[in-house]
Amino acid sequence: MPIAYFIGGPTDIAHENAMDDWGRLPAFTGNLDVGHFGTFDQPNGGEFGRVGGHWLKWQLKGDQASKARFVGPGCGLCATEWDVLRKDLG
Repeated sequence: MPIAYFIGGPTDIAHENAMDDWGRLPAFTGNLDVGHFGTFDQPNGGEFGRVGGHWLKWQLKGDQASKARFVGPGCGLCATEWDVLRKDLG
């Protein structure tokens, strides 16, 4: 099962380690340039909460609509403000 990293952009203190991990694992990495605390201070976790919820729906429930946000040539997050890297998502 792949892992997902939702990172707050290059200024996020976790950015360097998450990117190193991404190079070693089957993973999805989504960078949204909002800093280390992401959007979790917004209602329902903001954009990080929304995207993280879709990841869980796909991985835990096999939800195909949520999967389409992460994989395929028309990846739902790929044409948004997220900087997306994908590797071996299946």
